[in-house]
This record gives sequence, C-alpha cells and structure tokens, in this order.
Amino acid sequence: MRWLFFCAAALAVACTSSAASDPPCVEGLTTSCKPQYDPPTFATIHANILQPTCATGQGTCHTADAAKAGLVLSDLDQSYAMLVDGRRVIKGDPSCSLLMKRLTSTDPGYRMPRGPTPLNAGELCTITQWIAGGAAR
Repeated sequence: MRWLFFCAAALAVACTSSAASDPPCVEGLTTSCKPQYDPPTFATIHANILQPTCATGQGTCHTADAAKAGLVLSDLDQSYAMLVDGRRVIKGDPSCSLLMKRLTSTDPGYRMPRGPTPLNAGELCTITQWIAGGAAR
C-alpha cells in the first residue's frame, strides 16, 4: 500500500513539473478582430509574417542553418508540416496552440519573435483566425 502511495505521489510531482513548463492556454484570445491579411491563409501568413520575421537571412532563428527548436520556416510546405503538428498549432484551437502562447506571451524570454517588437494586433488576428478556422493549407 505504501508503494502505491509513493508511486502516485511521484507521478503527481512529475505531472505538475511538466505542466508548469508549458504555459496555460491564452486567455481572452478572440476571432472578433481585424486581420491584417484577409482572408487569413497559410500562404499569406508564411509570406508576410513568418518568413520575413523568423526565417530571413543567415542564422536567423528559424532558417535551415539555425533551426531553433527544430523549426524551419523558410520553406512553405515544410513550415506548414512542422507547425501543424497538433501541439504548435492545434487546428480550431488557437488559444491552446503553442504558436499563440509564444506569440502573445508577455515574457520577453519566451515570446516570439525575439527582440523588442512583437507582432502587431492585425498579424496576431490573422494567425488566430487561420487557426480557429481549421489551419488549412
């Protein structure tokens, strides 16, 4: 019986520590906003937001030569496959998608893109509406 209690306690600690590293779903995220790019398609998001912000030049975070977190955003098809993986982008659920957690974070060490300038409201709205609409390719 003590062994069972010990295992349950160890499991609870393991679950708590892994949950603490992944932030909760984004609160207050809405699709009732004005997208910068309408209609919000992946091709438009990639060409106007992801590629120029995250995958341009040598050694930029998500280029083939840097591939931070294993994510390369320079190629349209590869970008889609890597993003829409059920964790980074959860089709139909922008608030729990890791992409939105990173893009909307107030923690400068966690927020993407890195640097002093986060995406603007219209860009965030475009991505939010795309994910909420099913994140189609």
